[in-house]
Amino acid sequence: MAGRVKKTDKPLAENNLFMLIISVVSAFILWIVLSLTAFPETTVVLREVPIDYSLDGSYADVTGISVLDMSDTTANVRINGQRYLIGDYSNDDIHIGINLDTVRAPGVYDLPLVVTSTNGDAIDVDTIEPSTVKVEFDYMITKSFSVADGTLTADISNISAADGYIVDPAEVIIEPSVVEIYGPRDYVNQVTSCEVKVQSGATVMTTLQTSNTSVTLYNGENIVNDSKISVQSENGFALTIPVYMRKDMKLDVEIQTYFDQFDISSLKYTINPSEITVRSQSDRISNIDEITLGYVDLRSLDIRSNIILPINNTDYYTNISGYDTATVTFDFENYSTKTLTINNSQIYPINVPNGYQVDVETDRINNIKVIGPSEIIEQIDSKDLIAQIDMLDYNITEGFRMYTVTVYLPMYNNCWCCGTYQVACNVQQVDDNQTVQRNDDGNAADNQ
Repeated sequence: MAGRVKKTDKPLAENNLFMLIISVVSAFILWIVLSLTAFPETTVVLREVPIDYSLDGSYADVTGISVLDMSDTTANVRINGQRYLIGDYSNDDIHIGINLDTVRAPGVYDLPLVVTSTNGDAIDVDTIEPSTVKVEFDYMITKSFSVADGTLTADISNISAADGYIVDPAEVIIEPSVVEIYGPRDYVNQVTSCEVKVQSGATVMTTLQTSNTSVTLYNGENIVNDSKISVQSENGFALTIPVYMRKDMKLDVEIQTYFDQFDISSLKYTINPSEITVRSQSDRISNIDEITLGYVDLRSLDIRSNIILPINNTDYYTNISGYDTATVTFDFENYSTKTLTINNSQIYPINVPNGYQVDVETDRINNIKVIGPSEIIEQIDSKDLIAQIDMLDYNITEGFRMYTVTVYLPMYNNCWCCGTYQVACNVQQVDDNQTVQRNDDGNAADNQ
C-alpha cells in the first residue's frame, strides 16, 4: 500500500548495543562484588624497598651513637591485606625500619626489620627478606690537627728545586692551618697526624703556590686508609712553598788599624770555616762572593789569641751552613813581644779645642806590650813609641779625669801595641791668646 511506512532494524540495533554495554558494566560490578565478598584479601609482593636506618627518638640517638655500617640497604616484602586497601600498593606505600630496642652501646647488632604502612593501613607481613640486618654502631667524633702543634705537616717530595736553589720543607705554609676529620670514635682516635701532599711534580726557581693537594692520615708512621673517616674541608688545602737562591760565600774580616802607617797585608790569617752556605730570596747575593764577618781591632790582637766572631744573618740572606761562629787564627810564627815604658814627654794630647789646656799628670805608662816580627822587635826600644790622646773623642770639661791613649810606633808599619792604656789629665779653660809649650821635663808651660 502506497501510504504505508516501512519498518527498519535501527532501533533494534541500538537496543542491542545498549544491552551489550549494560552487560559489560554489570559483569564488572558483579566481579568486584564477588572479589570483595568471595575473595576479600590479597597478597602483594614489593621488591627492593629501601630500609630506613633513622635513629630518631631511640636510646642510641639520645646517647650520640650513630650507624657506622649495615649489611643491606633494601629488602623484599610479601604482605597480606584487604584487597581494596593494598591492591595497588607500591614501594612508596610501606616503610621498613629497624628495631632499636636492644641497642644500648657501640657494637655490631643483628636487628629485626619492622614493616608498616605509610598510609596507616592494617597490613600483615607474610615474609620479608632479609628478616634481620647486621648493623654496626659507634660514637661519631671530630678530631683536629694543626700546624701549630706539629700534627699537620706538608709533603713536598714531588717538588724539587732547580740547580742553585733550595726549598725548606719546614717553611711551607699550609692553608687552612687546621684540618678536622670526622668518623667513628675508635677509628678517628687511631689517627695521630695528617699530611698535605702535593699531587703533581715540578722543578721550581720561585715560590710556588698550589692547591693540587691531597690529605693522608697516619697512625704513627703507618697510613690510615679507611673510608669510614672523612676529612672536613670545603675548599681543600693550599700550599705555599718558598724557594731560595743558594750560594757558597767566602768569609773575611776587616782589620781595624788605629794608625795609618800600619800595613795590613803584613798580617797573615786563616778563617775556619773559610766559607758558608747562605740562602736568599734577594738578587743581591748574585753579585756578592764574600761576606765580611766584622772588624778586628788591632789593639786587641795578642800573639797567642784567636778571634771568634759570630756569623750573623742579615735582612737579605740567611746562614744555613750550621756554623754560628767563625774562628780567625793569625799566623804569628817568627813573631815576638816586648814590654816597654814611656814617660810623660811621649804622651801628646791632640785636637784640643780652643780655650782649653790639657796637662798630662801621669808621669809614665808602664808595661806597654809591643808585638811584631822578631827581627824588628829586637831593634825597638821605648823612644820608638808615641802615645796620643785625641780630645775629639771626648766631651771636654774642666777638671781631672782619666783618658784612653793610643800608643803606636810611627816608624814601623808591621808592629803594634796590644792593649789599652790610660793616663790622668787636668783640663783647664784658658784665654784664647794663651799658648802652651812643653818644658824639657815634659810639663806644659803657659806663655802670654
